[in-house]
Amino acid sequence: MEVHVALITVLVTVFVTELLGNGVQRRREAPPEGAPQPARRVCYYQAGSVSRPGAASFRIEDIPGDLCTHVLYAFSVLSETTWEMVPKNPKFDLDQRGYERFVGLKDRFPGLRTVLSIGGWGDDGGKYSQMISIPERRQAFVLSVVAFLSSHGFDGLDVDWEYPGDSNRGGSPDDFNNFPLLLQQLREAFDAEGRGWELTIAATSTKDKVLKGYNVPELCRTLDAVYLMTYNLRGLWNDYADVHSMLYARPGLDTGNKLELNVNGGALLWENLGCPRNKIVIGVPFYGKSYTLCNSSINGLHAPINGTGQNGPILKKKGVHMYFETCYLVQNAGWVRQWDAEGLVPFAYSGDQWVGYEDMESLKIKMDYIRNMGFLGAMDWAINDDDFRDLCGYGPYPLMRTIYEGLENYTVPST
Repeated sequence: MEVHVALITVLVTVFVTELLGNGVQRRREAPPEGAPQPARRVCYYQAGSVSRPGAASFRIEDIPGDLCTHVLYAFSVLSETTWEMVPKNPKFDLDQRGYERFVGLKDRFPGLRTVLSIGGWGDDGGKYSQMISIPERRQAFVLSVVAFLSSHGFDGLDVDWEYPGDSNRGGSPDDFNNFPLLLQQLREAFDAEGRGWELTIAATSTKDKVLKGYNVPELCRTLDAVYLMTYNLRGLWNDYADVHSMLYARPGLDTGNKLELNVNGGALLWENLGCPRNKIVIGVPFYGKSYTLCNSSINGLHAPINGTGQNGPILKKKGVHMYFETCYLVQNAGWVRQWDAEGLVPFAYSGDQWVGYEDMESLKIKMDYIRNMGFLGAMDWAINDDDFRDLCGYGPYPLMRTIYEGLENYTVPST
């Protein structure tokens, strides 16, 4: 009997030692509350971009993990029958080892955080509203997330629900209070695992949507970071050509609520509603929005339009140019680049075709803005839209390198 007791004691001691040891290895040591921290450089990766034609195909192995602090796999989705998180494209995510190869980037880039993002515009927002409205569904989702992250080795979850509280996307007024409940349950489950998993959201910066669906103080109390989608701020619905990620308002052009509908306005909205600056990450687009002008001789900001732009030169998409397409047009096809001196962003045109976008000059200004304001860092949508093949002669990843250099040696001040 004494032998059995001694053996059991030894086995328990070994088990506890190994468990604690593994916990220490896995645990992310979070900085003390309010302590300064390094800037985030967040790179979203669209898994479907591997299917792009020819040289535009972007593989997981193309991700520049040395330029990013966090890479986010977009996307997983929500099942509307089991209320669990599931792969969006099992053939690529699982059969072709998408998840495994993505998480494996950490072998090449020590310190890189590989996070799974759920949702996106293509995932019906109404499902999320239905899920968070019932405690049993929330619990099923949380359990599935824990199992998913454990099984595939991700470093956390990013929730890109577009958008809570938005009736046009199936949202409900109850989302305002239910969304924080879900995130609190996720946080408690993550903390119980002791693996240092991060919890973030991608969120709108448009005032009416924020006020309807985001309980900002409660969300920011729970989250590690908020990735603001400070782009897509203008579009076809305005009936004129404009850049969609201007840093500041243009008083001569913008009126009414559009005076607040810019990067600075969106960031300050979240701060004024209760989110500290050291949890706010400023989003920047690596894509431009294109239009067809009504009159090719009227080609400035707010020029009248009669529809989306023609197909881009490489991906052949109407209304959208990835940066590698826009810089190609400016460098090789005679497009004229102009500068918005108030919004601090470029645009370009040729004949009746017009595009508003970001380039190295505008991103350098935005990185200075982030540093001067004390925000947590920058996020791109998406890394696969940068000029990763160096079509334009600036070297590979010119936009992401601008973000890296602009935030290099920047320490986020405590709030």
